[in-house]
Amino acid sequence: MRREFTANVSHELKTPLTSISGYAELIESGMAKPEDIAGFAGRIQKEAARLLALIGDILELSRLESGGAKAAERVPMDLAAAAAAVSQRLQMNAQKAYVTLQCKAPESVFIWADARLIDELLQNLTDNAIRYNRPGGRVTLTAAHLDEEAILTVADTGLGIAPEHHSHIFERFYRVDKSRSKATGGTGLGLAIVKHIALLHDASISLESEAGKGTRIEVRFALYRDKAVT
Repeated sequence: MRREFTANVSHELKTPLTSISGYAELIESGMAKPEDIAGFAGRIQKEAARLLALIGDILELSRLESGGAKAAERVPMDLAAAAAAVSQRLQMNAQKAYVTLQCKAPESVFIWADARLIDELLQNLTDNAIRYNRPGGRVTLTAAHLDEEAILTVADTGLGIAPEHHSHIFERFYRVDKSRSKATGGTGLGLAIVKHIALLHDASISLESEAGKGTRIEVRFALYRDKAVT
């Protein structure tokens, strides 16, 4: 697994670095036309941003897999408020993709969790739902409680996932559509990070999706009883 991970990381890092090096060499050698330099610089910046995002996700995943997050400070936190905050933060991303993003969490839903990690889980799920959507699509976040469980749902009306991919989408660097993932800046690690954050919180994840009809991902946490809404 380590050899496979190293090979995957090397491949993923090589692609943007090759692009950055190529454009920089054209500018440095004087082969780039003056009118093309700004465009080349923009591509270098885009690839550098992708590289930084990839490195950040690799470091986070390594920390999670090594157990480095087990000692994280956990507190009673409102899952509904966290979902609303992420929804507000990603509104601009959704607007740029012509996607409607809404949060339906009218009541507080408390869980015992690491607030930073839950925010990252929400960010990754919502960001994915926006990236793999279509113009005019919708993304809906809901947070509710049922009996002793807090239920977080991120549903979209996007491209959907064919059944043969369902068992793999939480794997590192697995992409259903590689060309679209690269084009939208995906690192291929977001859902792997989501899986590990859920495991650290003893939460379960379920997936419902059909190609062309959208995706629904549900994460179930134990409800924090002292702060539970009755």
